[in-house]
Amino acid sequence: MRLAPLFVLLLVGCSDGGVTPIDAPGGRVDAAPGCHPCDWLDDYQRRVVNQLAGGAEIAPGVTLAHRASVAERDATRTYLLAELTALGLTAELAPYDGGTPNTTGANVVARLPETVGTADPPPIVVGAHFDGVSVGPAAADNATGVAIVLAAARHLRDVTERRRPVLFVLFDQEELGLVGSEAFVAELVRTHTPLHSAHIFDMLSWDGDGDRAVELWSPSPELEALYRAHGPAAGTPIQPVTFELSDHQSFLAAGFSAVGVGEEFVGGDHTPHYHRPTDTVENVSFEHLAVVTHLALAVLQTAVTEP
Repeated sequence: MRLAPLFVLLLVGCSDGGVTPIDAPGGRVDAAPGCHPCDWLDDYQRRVVNQLAGGAEIAPGVTLAHRASVAERDATRTYLLAELTALGLTAELAPYDGGTPNTTGANVVARLPETVGTADPPPIVVGAHFDGVSVGPAAADNATGVAIVLAAARHLRDVTERRRPVLFVLFDQEELGLVGSEAFVAELVRTHTPLHSAHIFDMLSWDGDGDRAVELWSPSPELEALYRAHGPAAGTPIQPVTFELSDHQSFLAAGFSAVGVGEEFVGGDHTPHYHRPTDTVENVSFEHLAVVTHLALAVLQTAVTEP
């Protein structure tokens, strides 16, 4: 697989605050550290999901019906580059070419540098796939994951003491077999680039039984412990499961510390609109998306700032 150079972002050396009290069973809780007060979060994630999933124009005169074709993915990449750049990050395309249309595409990568500590520490990857299936607008799968990554970029840019850089990566062609993430990881391996950890978000739109739980897909032990540590404050039960069919698996297969974070796909409490024409904005629980986002921001802030 021929890969274009993308790791200039690794070599070169920001959210409205630091977790809003959120409603939880038995009362209100503060997930700390994290995003205080996060007044922007709901409107921001609704806008992102709407634009990615055809509820609003993604560009003047352009409304996406899907995110599967080359043209639709090109429009999505342009949008993502603009969003990340507007947040003050250095963002670029990371093309890869496997020789066929189904193995050729481009990830979107943005880098947030460290601000304190030792030089060149291993980065943290915060990622989600931006492509979708052709049968519908793919709001849950995976505009919701993209909305978490962009919210994390908006939040972490304003965390002043960052000991590790963060790579925000939006992967292409996950739906065709983890193609984009495998290309990204192959370049990490080729260049002997270490990672602190990879946190991959995929399909976070549904909580049918109202228990606020999230699944950790095949988590590395240290990452399972980190999410468990923040689960109670976020009011979010943590359910580790074995699951390989998302982009976290590309990192695990190469020996990197990684976790996939999703709704209860293995446990059965997941959207009934998965890979259907009805995977629309109207069928996304933005309340559950916010719950998981608060958890994610608390975890990621700890990972970025801890010694």
